[in-house]
Amino acid sequence: MPTVNSWNVSAQNVGGSTLGPADYTIFRSLLETWNFWSLVVGIFTFVLLIYLVIRFREVSPDDSNIDSIAPGVFPKERDNLTLELTWFIVPTILVLYLTFIAWQSMITVWVDPYSEEGADDAFDITIEAYQWGWNFYYHDEIQVLNETENGSVNGMKIYATPMGTEIKDGAIGIDNNLYLPCNQLIKAKIITKADGGELPVLHAPFFPEWAIKEDAVPGLETYLSFTPRETGTYNLFCAEYCGQQHSKMFAKVHVVGQCGE
Repeated sequence: MPTVNSWNVSAQNVGGSTLGPADYTIFRSLLETWNFWSLVVGIFTFVLLIYLVIRFREVSPDDSNIDSIAPGVFPKERDNLTLELTWFIVPTILVLYLTFIAWQSMITVWVDPYSEEGADDAFDITIEAYQWGWNFYYHDEIQVLNETENGSVNGMKIYATPMGTEIKDGAIGIDNNLYLPCNQLIKAKIITKADGGELPVLHAPFFPEWAIKEDAVPGLETYLSFTPRETGTYNLFCAEYCGQQHSKMFAKVHVVGQCGE
């Protein structure tokens, strides 16, 4: 039997980071670490480049030892084993470190959502992509209480498509808006469909606030999961070019607190 959850939605409570992932996500620390080392390497590279341009600017060539130069043989007087090892070992360590921390964040996206802690109490949805829009299917019956700016409350009910039944057109969210509960694991199944008699194409729902995306592949079911920790209104985009109106594939994601919170 579907359950009913009541959520409070305040019109004044509008969030959403425009500068990167939310602070509580692993991707925020990854972004900051990546930016720090990019800055360090960039400053070092440009300072060294400027020094070398000035130090070795055009001068009269030194022809005193020209007869000792042979093709394919590096002049021994210019050899520096310590320097060669340094510019190989240090960048290798840095690249391996960045690869390791990036891999750790990717694991959080690629994990099987049904094996995560709290999966039994997760909020299940299906995201269906098409040219050029989104359908959102809820596997619970939910009631959204929308508090407007003047304080009035409008009741909106979104009826579920029961788990395991055939998804039918029309069993979707309200006006391209996705409603999600705060502090609850979200498990989303991703599918794509044909529209207007055309063959289905690739899409990719992308949630910038949580820095996660997953491909919607024709004929396959893919999954992603995340836990929103802050209420507010955020964005959903398509991150896979899917045709002429690809840029219009966006929706609003409303993370709302459940009654009593």
